[in-house]
Order: sequence, then structure tokens, then C-alpha cells
Amino acid sequence: MNDGNRTWFVIPVKRFAVAKRRLSPVLDGEERAALARLMFEDVLDVLLQSKAVLGGVAVVTSDKNATSLARSRGAAVVLDRDDNGINAAVRLTIEKIVGEDDGIIVVPSDIPQLTPPAIAAAMQAVASPGTMAIAAAADDGGTNLLGCRLARAIPLRFGRHSFERHCRAATRAGLTVQALHLPELLLDIDRPEDLRSFVALESRTRTQEFLSRLGIRHRLDRREDSLRPAVDCIAAEASS
Repeated sequence: MNDGNRTWFVIPVKRFAVAKRRLSPVLDGEERAALARLMFEDVLDVLLQSKAVLGGVAVVTSDKNATSLARSRGAAVVLDRDDNGINAAVRLTIEKIVGEDDGIIVVPSDIPQLTPPAIAAAMQAVASPGTMAIAAAADDGGTNLLGCRLARAIPLRFGRHSFERHCRAATRAGLTVQALHLPELLLDIDRPEDLRSFVALESRTRTQEFLSRLGIRHRLDRREDSLRPAVDCIAAEASS
């Protein structure tokens, strides 16, 4: 699958049926599964639209629907049968399809506002063999993009507060860290408040259309109204 050196964009995809459980206060199980699928499709579409600057796109997943979607659009698929989390999934992808001298850029499937200019910026950032490109998630200090010109040089520390862990590991490995401060890489959709931030972007995505059809702003407003008495009570007790 490798024809000369290339940079692979890798999208780890959790099974849609178990994704985004922290959104359960405003979305039921079927809605969360549909949202996960649509976000993945939005990310995959942007990557495949950027073929001119990419070397390859790979999806690593144990989800049958994600596998079918990826293959139907011409992306490579790595089957993650063990389903041991994102770090293990990316390592599996490197082992299965990434060449010794190939690069890698990992992006999550829950940043549907991703744009081609962000892809181009990431490619430029990893042009140097000794550079690790990284973008932080705004809400929990996680990592919303991680890349390196030599895939096997990259440290894998995905999870909460992983931005700092990745940076420290890269420095220890002798890599120069290049942080990408791009608005389209800041927001990942994990919590109800992330949904409000996303719909405010008014992006032209499947995800935006889906959330608009659900009336997500109204759902979020109703949830906040229902929580307000309890918050006010706690505040009153704290001040008494």
C-alpha cells in the first residue's frame, strides 16, 4: 500500500454505538450514534478533498459502518479488533500500513469543522523530519492533531491533558514542537456545551445540519433552565 514515502492522515474511530456518552443529557443513544457517524463523514470528506497535498488517508476502527464508509470513499482501513483505545489503534496503523520513512498526522473523528487550510498547515508543519506538529483541544488539554514526518518518532499520549504530555515526550525525543493555533482545531465535541460552541460556528457540514434539525439550541436551553434552580440553591447555601 506504500508507493514511495508519504504522509498518512489517520482517523481513529470509536464504534458509533458507544461513542459520545457524555452527550447523553441532550442526545439519546440513536442520536449520539448518528452524530458520531456524521462527524466522521465530515472529517473524512475534508481529508479526501485534500488529496493533492496528502499521501494517504487511513481509518482505524472496529465499527462495521465506519469501515464501509471509509472503503466506499477510497480510504484505507485498519481493523482494530482489540479496540484498546486510540493510542493502541494508532500504533496498529503504523505497524500495518505506514512505511519506515513515512510520516503520520493523526486527527480525531469529532472535529467536523476541520478545513482544507488546516490540513495544508499541518502538512507544512511536518515538512521537517525533526518536527512534531500538535494542536491542543481547548476544553480538556487534550490533543486534536498530532503529526511527525517520521511516524515512528512520534510519542503517543492521547487522552485528557495529553497536549503537555506529548510536548514533553517530543522534547525528550529530540523533536522540535510546532503548535498549531488554528480555530478549526480547537473544538472537539464531547460535552453538551461543546454542541453549543459548534453550532455557533454555522459550518456547512452534515453535523451542523443534523444538530439544527434536532433543535439542539432549544434542548440545551431547556437543560440549562432545569439545572438553574439547583445551581442557585448551591450558591445560596454557600453564601449563607
